[in-house]
Amino acid sequence: MAFIEENIQYIYKIAVIFLYSFFITMWGVPFVIDKLKKYDYTVEDKYKPNKAKVPSMGGIAIFLGMLVSLSLSQILLSKDNLGSLFIFYFIIIVYGLYGVVDDLFAFKKRYDKVFALLILSLPMASLVHDTQLNLFFARYEIGVLYSMLIVPVYIMVVANMINLHAGYNGLTQGLSIILLTSIAVKSFMVHQLTYFLYLVPILGAVLAFFPSTSYPAKVLPGNSGDLLVGAAIGSLLVVNGFLWFGIWILIPHIINFIMDTYTIVIRRLPDVKFGRIRHDGTIEAPATMKYKSLKFWIVSVFRLSEGKAVLWLYMITLFFCVTGILLF
Repeated sequence: MAFIEENIQYIYKIAVIFLYSFFITMWGVPFVIDKLKKYDYTVEDKYKPNKAKVPSMGGIAIFLGMLVSLSLSQILLSKDNLGSLFIFYFIIIVYGLYGVVDDLFAFKKRYDKVFALLILSLPMASLVHDTQLNLFFARYEIGVLYSMLIVPVYIMVVANMINLHAGYNGLTQGLSIILLTSIAVKSFMVHQLTYFLYLVPILGAVLAFFPSTSYPAKVLPGNSGDLLVGAAIGSLLVVNGFLWFGIWILIPHIINFIMDTYTIVIRRLPDVKFGRIRHDGTIEAPATMKYKSLKFWIVSVFRLSEGKAVLWLYMITLFFCVTGILLF
């Protein structure tokens, strides 16, 4: 009976923290949009006929909802739970702050993010207790090499891949909801509710933000939103011990990263970030960039509008998430 009561109390706390994050973000989105417009932090929405300007650092709203929910969580949680939760979100917060700085100053070097974010991921080592590397048929205890090298590299790579697979209204945040939901399902199957405390602040914020950034977008997440959510996805996979599951569900992101690296780094083609919109509303990819990313590839193979291209890309990731849950 006591065990059931403890579980009910834990579910109640998780639900309340989720609602904190969801409603604070929902309230914060219009406020952030107004402020971004006032100070002209806007960009052209390239795939709309009028190319209207939309605010471009909307990830600040996710940041706001997440931070306030973490602050209010002190009312509900014990010191032990708070300590691990704050360490976990410290990493996500610094990724978000780095994204804000990147949005403001637009770092030009492609690999600035690699080294800076690698260092910022190191605190996650304190939350990793299982330091065995699972190679399917064997497990190897590698200790500090796992926690201080593999873990931060994994988080950094995931965050950058999430940030790279972008460019259409609602793409990154919609894909992130699919990924976060899949991690939640798998986490419950393996660990029950143990790691849901880490999940709910970011999931609530992203769900509340999504309607404003989906097609047609009122605000774009920017690097501040994409890096923050990407760090959360990478950190959740690490803390759950889902490294191989994470690689599987991120196969579309990995393919997208390989395509980008091959086109820009190996072939050294000048980067063209945007295509053009045809008279019928479909997108024409830049001639040299058709194989640079999945977003350009899919509109080259099929004649699609922005909204339909996003739905196709959702379905591709959803396929790998569903199969990943069943296979791993």
